[in-house]
Amino acid sequence: MAAVARVGAMLATGLPADRTAALDSISSWRTIDDDPGTVSAILAAAARSGPVDHADPTDPAVRLVEVLWSAAHLVDLAEVEAVYLVARDPVRRALLDLLARRRDPAGLAVLRSVVGEHGWTDHLPLPTPGLLSAVLGHPQAAEFAGDLGRLLVRPGWESHAAALLARLAREVELPAAVLAGLLDLIEPLLIEAIGQCDEAFGCRNGGEASPWVWRTRNRVRLVLDVLESFDAVPGPGGPTGGGERVVDLLVRTLGSADPVVGAWGVAALAVRGVEVPWDRVWMTSHEPVPRSVLLERLDRVGLLGPVLDGSGRHRDGVWRAEADLVSWLARPGELGCVPAEVEHVATRITEVSADDAGFHLFRFRTRAPHWASARGWMVGAAGLYREDGTVPDGVVRVAVSQYDCEDTASVEEHFDAMAAAVDER
Repeated sequence: MAAVARVGAMLATGLPADRTAALDSISSWRTIDDDPGTVSAILAAAARSGPVDHADPTDPAVRLVEVLWSAAHLVDLAEVEAVYLVARDPVRRALLDLLARRRDPAGLAVLRSVVGEHGWTDHLPLPTPGLLSAVLGHPQAAEFAGDLGRLLVRPGWESHAAALLARLAREVELPAAVLAGLLDLIEPLLIEAIGQCDEAFGCRNGGEASPWVWRTRNRVRLVLDVLESFDAVPGPGGPTGGGERVVDLLVRTLGSADPVVGAWGVAALAVRGVEVPWDRVWMTSHEPVPRSVLLERLDRVGLLGPVLDGSGRHRDGVWRAEADLVSWLARPGELGCVPAEVEHVATRITEVSADDAGFHLFRFRTRAPHWASARGWMVGAAGLYREDGTVPDGVVRVAVSQYDCEDTASVEEHFDAMAAAVDER
């Protein structure tokens, strides 16, 4: 108690020297007394820790709350709520983690009241990596699934909530009723996100690199990440977790005007053992960008051959290399668009783990008014791929271009320049 009082007094002065001494003292606390009075004193000190020092990233109030993480069961929940209401965002994040570390129903109830739709959502801070992940170890963690589902639509929380919800579905056995409730939340989100993606892709809004296209695709991807996590969830319909209802939601992606969304759907359905109509496979593999997405996801799970061959679609290393190169060129910060024309120039074969793998050179160009149109034909390369389009084990596939004009060097010199650029990465 006395040490906490001294630290609180030093922090209250706002003097840099006192602040440094207080931080040193907090760092020396390896354990705290099991006295509720000491715990209350630490929370009180965190609430009145003084102004923020922007020159020092270490926040004493956060450090004080972190001291309590190992004794989360001792904190008074009413005091935590009181401190949360007046605290800064970094302190609120530490308090949320403090509640997540409790292993009792009361702590989870308070956490849900703070995070949930009927709680103090106006005070909810933006997430940081790891925030709330401790709740996955709670005996009643499944009760938190609905709250995470509602956070999927909260600005700034979409990605973090989707990642937590996917982990929850994989690591915690979700009851059928909870799973059904999640699907009720996810279904309208997916339909809305696909609609936005169709609109963004239809307008094109500057092409593949348009922020609108990327943002709307990301919304669809986050929802699909959650749906695909239900593979491991026991529920109605068997081990796929939700059975036919999840499949029905995934099938909706096949009707999207955006072929990238369709490619995600084809891959997700193939993983579930659903036979995708051959025309959908052809549609999603026709353009280079969705083709790159589709082949990468199928190859990762060993289904590239069964899906492509089953649809009658030809596949080879050149076809995949073109897709990966164009997808890379379309990124913001590179060309920012799909090239107007792409042609295969040559292949350099390399032996990798007793496999022959190809590094493929292409030439490409854009049209005015794009900044690169004046350069004419430029060169880029992608690899390494086997003849059937798969990636050899232990190989990281790459796509690279230095936007050199084709006529400035020979084919072998371009290959050497591409290889050197890859080595520099």
